Amino acid sequence: MRFSGRKVVITGAAGVYGRALAAAFAAEGASLLLTDRDASALSAACAGLPAVRVAQHPADLRDDAALDGLVAAANAGDAPDVLLNNAGLYPFIPLMEATPAEYDRIMDVNLRAPFRLMQGIGRAMAAAGRGSIVNVTSSAADVIRGNGVPYGASKCALEYMTRAFAIELGPKGVRVNSARPGFAEGSAEVQMPDGYATAIRARALLPHANTPKDFAAAVLFLCSDEAAFITGSVLDAGGGGHINRRDGASTRARS
Repeated sequence: MRFSGRKVVITGAAGVYGRALAAAFAAEGASLLLTDRDASALSAACAGLPAVRVAQHPADLRDDAALDGLVAAANAGDAPDVLLNNAGLYPFIPLMEATPAEYDRIMDVNLRAPFRLMQGIGRAMAAAGRGSIVNVTSSAADVIRGNGVPYGASKCALEYMTRAFAIELGPKGVRVNSARPGFAEGSAEVQMPDGYATAIRARALLPHANTPKDFAAAVLFLCSDEAAFITGSVLDAGGGGHINRRDGASTRARS
């Protein structure tokens, strides 16, 4: 097992991607520190995982004291081997209607929290001389979507920050990458606009439907020894949808 005896920290662990990531790393022998703002959902997500290797740490990533506590819990004992900044808010807000409070909330969770965690946990990794950080981003970083500008801006900035931390931490043996998942039902925080799911799926180039397990497999690779010389990169696991933005793709399903 590729991650036997290794400590893995996953934020947003009760979400669609978080659950798949936790299951995949647990199957590879990792010891998990899982966090989510919803304690009951986190507990439910942990059902079926090996209890002896899973620690639950509910935390609101908008709260500085909670972030400090999460960093302290993660760094207790040996430094983490892997940090997955997976938590994120994915709302649909028309650009001219987004309020300052909504904008701040998105940026706090999608950008500020990963920044704080990469600082706090990255220091421990650097002191240990090893580690892998993966920031979950999105092809929205490259696409202007009128009802998703704060979200896309947060992911664009997180990919920039990924490169900056890769430069900072690389000489100490810590790799920092971004990974973009494909679309999965339930990943959006609020009700999706009519036709949105169909439009996103229509852009994929591969014949099989995406599942969160596909993304988890890509992240496992990025964090594994097989990717030991990969840092500062963006791995897109969205089935090629990021290169398929032709006219009509938003409304025409593939036959």
